[in-house]
Amino acid sequence: MRIILFGATGRTGLCVVEQALAHGHTVTAFLRDPAKLPVEHPKLHKVVGDIQDRASIDKALAEAEPFDAAISALGIFHREPRTELSSGTKNVLAALQAHGVRRIGVVSSLGAGDSKGQGNFLARNLQRFLLSHVLEDKGRQEELIRNSGLQWTIARPPQLTDAPAIRTDLFEWQGPVPKGAKLSWKVSRASVAAFILAAIENGNHINQVVNISEPK
Repeated sequence: MRIILFGATGRTGLCVVEQALAHGHTVTAFLRDPAKLPVEHPKLHKVVGDIQDRASIDKALAEAEPFDAAISALGIFHREPRTELSSGTKNVLAALQAHGVRRIGVVSSLGAGDSKGQGNFLARNLQRFLLSHVLEDKGRQEELIRNSGLQWTIARPPQLTDAPAIRTDLFEWQGPVPKGAKLSWKVSRASVAAFILAAIENGNHINQVVNISEPK
Protein backbone atom coordinates (compact mmCIF):
# COMPACT_ATOMS: atom_id res chain seq x y z
CA MET A 1 0.00 0.00 0.00
CA ARG A 2 0.91 3.66 -0.34
CA ILE A 3 0.36 5.42 2.98
CA ILE A 4 0.77 9.05 4.04
CA LEU A 5 1.53 9.39 7.74
CA PHE A 6 0.95 12.46 9.91
CA GLY A 7 2.76 12.52 13.24
CA ALA A 8 5.68 10.36 12.17
CA THR A 9 8.20 11.84 14.60
CA GLY A 10 6.30 10.91 17.76
CA ARG A 11 7.08 7.61 19.46
CA THR A 12 3.86 5.98 18.25
CA GLY A 13 4.35 7.43 14.78
CA LEU A 14 7.85 5.98 14.65
CA CYS A 15 6.41 2.54 15.43
CA VAL A 16 3.95 2.99 12.56
CA VAL A 17 6.77 3.92 10.19
CA GLU A 18 8.89 0.91 11.14
CA GLN A 19 6.04 -1.59 11.01
CA ALA A 20 4.60 -0.26 7.74
CA LEU A 21 7.99 -0.49 6.05
CA ALA A 22 8.47 -4.01 7.45
CA HIS A 23 5.14 -4.94 5.85
CA GLY A 24 6.39 -3.74 2.47
CA HIS A 25 4.33 -0.55 2.26
CA THR A 26 5.52 2.73 0.77
CA VAL A 27 5.32 5.48 3.40
CA THR A 28 5.28 9.23 2.93
CA ALA A 29 6.04 10.87 6.28
CA PHE A 30 4.61 14.38 6.48
CA LEU A 31 6.66 16.31 9.03
CA ARG A 32 8.03 19.70 9.92
CA ASP A 33 11.60 18.56 10.59
CA PRO A 34 12.91 15.51 8.67
CA ALA A 35 15.93 15.30 11.00
CA LYS A 36 13.61 14.20 13.81
CA LEU A 37 12.73 10.96 11.99
CA PRO A 38 15.83 8.72 12.39
CA VAL A 39 14.81 6.17 9.74
CA GLU A 40 16.11 5.79 6.21
CA HIS A 41 14.57 3.32 3.76
CA PRO A 42 14.06 3.12 -0.02
CA LYS A 43 10.28 3.08 0.52
CA LEU A 44 10.24 5.96 3.00
CA HIS A 45 9.76 9.47 1.66
CA LYS A 46 10.03 12.47 3.97
CA VAL A 47 7.97 15.50 2.98
CA VAL A 48 8.26 18.80 4.81
CA GLY A 49 5.03 20.54 5.72
CA ASP A 50 2.76 21.72 8.51
CA ILE A 51 -0.79 20.55 9.21
CA GLN A 52 -1.75 24.18 9.80
CA ASP A 53 -0.80 24.90 6.17
CA ARG A 54 -3.36 23.28 3.87
CA ALA A 55 -1.30 24.06 0.77
CA SER A 56 1.65 22.03 2.06
CA ILE A 57 -0.62 19.01 2.60
CA ASP A 58 -2.04 19.32 -0.91
CA LYS A 59 1.49 19.53 -2.30
CA ALA A 60 2.58 16.39 -0.46
CA LEU A 61 -0.43 14.44 -1.72
CA ALA A 62 -0.07 15.69 -5.30
CA GLU A 63 3.62 14.84 -5.54
CA ALA A 64 3.21 11.15 -4.65
CA GLU A 65 -0.43 10.29 -5.36
CA PRO A 66 -2.35 8.10 -5.53
CA PHE A 67 -2.41 7.07 -1.87
CA ASP A 68 -4.37 4.12 -0.58
CA ALA A 69 -4.75 5.46 2.95
CA ALA A 70 -3.65 7.97 5.56
CA ILE A 71 -2.70 7.41 9.19
CA SER A 72 -2.64 10.09 11.87
CA ALA A 73 -0.54 9.59 14.98
CA LEU A 74 -0.57 13.29 15.81
CA GLY A 75 -0.21 14.23 19.44
CA ILE A 76 -0.03 17.77 20.77
CA PHE A 77 0.40 18.33 24.52
CA HIS A 78 -0.69 21.57 26.11
CA ARG A 79 -1.95 22.75 29.50
CA GLU A 80 -4.30 25.46 28.23
CA PRO A 81 -7.23 25.52 25.76
CA ARG A 82 -5.89 25.22 22.22
CA THR A 83 -7.09 23.89 18.89
CA GLU A 84 -3.98 23.01 16.86
CA LEU A 85 -4.90 19.34 16.61
CA SER A 86 -8.48 19.82 15.50
CA SER A 87 -7.72 22.73 13.16
CA GLY A 88 -4.82 20.82 11.61
CA THR A 89 -6.97 17.71 11.25
CA LYS A 90 -9.58 19.79 9.45
CA ASN A 91 -6.92 20.71 6.87
CA VAL A 92 -5.78 17.10 6.57
CA LEU A 93 -9.30 15.80 5.99
CA ALA A 94 -10.09 18.46 3.38
CA ALA A 95 -6.88 17.65 1.50
CA LEU A 96 -7.55 13.89 1.62
CA GLN A 97 -11.04 14.44 0.24
CA ALA A 98 -9.71 16.67 -2.54
CA HIS A 99 -7.14 14.08 -3.59
CA GLY A 100 -9.43 11.06 -3.42
CA VAL A 101 -7.90 9.38 -0.37
CA ARG A 102 -10.85 7.57 1.19
CA ARG A 103 -9.35 5.66 4.15
CA ILE A 104 -7.83 7.03 7.36
CA GLY A 105 -6.74 5.48 10.63
CA VAL A 106 -6.34 7.75 13.65
CA VAL A 107 -4.69 7.30 17.03
CA SER A 108 -6.66 9.28 19.62
CA SER A 109 -6.70 8.77 23.41
CA LEU A 110 -8.89 7.12 26.00
CA GLY A 111 -10.71 9.93 27.77
CA ALA A 112 -11.73 11.66 24.54
CA GLY A 113 -15.35 11.84 23.48
CA ASP A 114 -17.67 9.34 25.12
CA SER A 115 -14.76 7.59 26.85
CA LYS A 116 -14.30 10.51 29.25
CA GLY A 117 -13.76 9.25 32.79
CA GLN A 118 -12.85 5.71 31.79
CA GLY A 119 -9.75 4.12 33.27
CA ASN A 120 -8.25 3.41 36.65
CA PHE A 121 -7.77 6.00 39.38
CA LEU A 122 -4.53 7.32 37.88
CA ALA A 123 -5.97 7.56 34.38
CA ARG A 124 -9.07 9.43 35.54
CA ASN A 125 -6.98 11.95 37.46
CA LEU A 126 -4.62 12.49 34.54
CA GLN A 127 -7.62 13.11 32.30
CA ARG A 128 -9.09 15.58 34.76
CA PHE A 129 -6.06 17.55 35.90
CA LEU A 130 -3.30 17.18 33.29
CA LEU A 131 -4.89 16.26 29.97
CA SER A 132 -8.29 17.93 30.07
CA HIS A 133 -7.57 20.49 27.36
CA VAL A 134 -5.70 17.96 25.21
CA LEU A 135 -8.67 15.58 25.37
CA GLU A 136 -11.13 18.36 24.57
CA ASP A 137 -9.26 19.05 21.33
CA LYS A 138 -9.02 15.34 20.60
CA GLY A 139 -12.79 15.22 21.00
CA ARG A 140 -13.12 17.97 18.41
CA GLN A 141 -10.71 16.06 16.16
CA GLU A 142 -12.78 12.89 16.48
CA GLU A 143 -15.99 14.72 15.60
CA LEU A 144 -14.41 16.11 12.44
CA ILE A 145 -13.25 12.64 11.44
CA ARG A 146 -16.64 11.05 12.09
CA ASN A 147 -18.32 13.68 9.90
CA SER A 148 -15.71 13.60 7.12
CA GLY A 149 -17.43 11.12 4.83
CA LEU A 150 -14.22 9.08 4.71
CA GLN A 151 -13.79 5.47 5.80
CA TRP A 152 -12.21 5.99 9.19
CA THR A 153 -11.06 4.06 12.23
CA ILE A 154 -10.25 5.76 15.53
CA ALA A 155 -8.22 3.92 18.18
CA ARG A 156 -8.24 5.16 21.76
CA PRO A 157 -5.38 3.75 23.84
CA PRO A 158 -4.93 4.50 27.57
CA GLN A 159 -1.47 5.03 29.09
CA LEU A 160 1.19 4.34 26.47
CA THR A 161 4.39 2.40 27.17
CA ASP A 162 7.57 1.77 25.21
CA ALA A 163 7.47 -2.02 25.64
CA PRO A 164 8.76 -3.48 22.37
CA ALA A 165 6.39 -6.44 22.17
CA ILE A 166 3.33 -6.28 19.94
CA ARG A 167 0.34 -7.69 21.80
CA THR A 168 -2.26 -9.52 19.72
CA ASP A 169 -4.63 -10.04 22.66
CA LEU A 170 -5.74 -6.45 23.16
CA PHE A 171 -9.11 -5.98 24.81
CA GLU A 172 -11.37 -3.91 22.54
CA TRP A 173 -14.61 -2.18 23.44
CA GLN A 174 -16.93 0.60 22.39
CA GLY A 175 -19.03 2.74 24.69
CA PRO A 176 -18.97 1.94 28.42
CA VAL A 177 -16.37 -0.46 29.80
CA PRO A 178 -17.88 -3.97 29.87
CA LYS A 179 -18.64 -5.20 33.36
CA GLY A 180 -16.01 -7.55 34.71
CA ALA A 181 -13.35 -6.49 32.19
CA LYS A 182 -9.88 -7.00 33.62
CA LEU A 183 -7.67 -4.37 32.06
CA SER A 184 -4.18 -3.07 32.75
CA TRP A 185 -5.14 0.39 31.42
CA LYS A 186 -1.83 0.38 29.56
CA VAL A 187 -0.79 -0.52 26.02
CA SER A 188 2.52 -0.39 24.17
CA ARG A 189 3.01 2.05 21.36
CA ALA A 190 4.11 -0.88 19.21
CA SER A 191 0.75 -2.58 19.83
CA VAL A 192 -1.18 0.60 19.00
CA ALA A 193 0.75 0.98 15.76
CA ALA A 194 0.03 -2.65 14.86
CA PHE A 195 -3.67 -2.19 15.63
CA ILE A 196 -4.14 0.89 13.45
CA LEU A 197 -2.00 -0.53 10.64
CA ALA A 198 -4.03 -3.77 10.63
CA ALA A 199 -7.22 -1.72 10.45
CA ILE A 200 -5.90 0.00 7.32
CA GLU A 201 -4.60 -3.18 5.73
CA ASN A 202 -7.57 -5.42 6.43
CA GLY A 203 -10.51 -3.02 6.46
CA ASN A 204 -11.18 -3.65 10.14
CA HIS A 205 -13.38 -1.36 12.25
CA ILE A 206 -14.54 0.89 9.42
CA ASN A 207 -16.34 3.93 10.86
CA GLN A 208 -15.79 2.73 14.42
CA VAL A 209 -14.19 4.26 17.50
CA VAL A 210 -12.41 1.46 19.36
CA ASN A 211 -11.03 1.72 22.89
CA ILE A 212 -8.10 -0.64 23.46
CA SER A 213 -6.08 -1.85 26.43
CA GLU A 214 -3.82 -4.72 27.29
CA PRO A 215 -5.57 -7.22 29.55
CA LYS A 216 -4.61 -7.39 33.21
